[in-house]
Amino acid sequence: MTPTGTLHDALRTALPVIVDTFHEPWWIIGSAAMALSGVPGVVPHDIDVLCSVRDADALRATWSRHLDAGYTPRDEARFRSRFACFIHLPMPLEAMGGLEVMTGAGWRPVRVAAATHVRIAGTEVPMPTLDEQRRILHLFGRDKDLAKAVMLDHFTKDAPHVA
Repeated sequence: MTPTGTLHDALRTALPVIVDTFHEPWWIIGSAAMALSGVPGVVPHDIDVLCSVRDADALRATWSRHLDAGYTPRDEARFRSRFACFIHLPMPLEAMGGLEVMTGAGWRPVRVAAATHVRIAGTEVPMPTLDEQRRILHLFGRDKDLAKAVMLDHFTKDAPHVA
């Protein structure tokens, strides 16, 4: 699968640096992962990267001059992480180190149980499988996440060979 447009350009610019920065597993999640998976109608406004706290700190150090110092994550009461937003790419990149979500049972770490890859600029970019993307969106539980999960449902229903 080959992504096109601004997302592809942003990732092509970011990949040489972020791939060398990460030492632990990381994944593109959210709308960017959906777009990279070929889900129609998804227009990401940023690139969400789920990673370890260590790697989020390393990325922050590597790209310190590109850090959006005024950035405040939405839904701070629902999520906690080592957040950092970088603004030097064609679209912002948001690193989420050690992301946790508040659930009815308390804080729960966000983990990717099943991953796939897409090749961009000669690099394998990890992201959750479609089923795993759906699970994570339901875990997040916000209206916008649940709407994206429905988009995934329609996409996998229309393309049953995709999981």
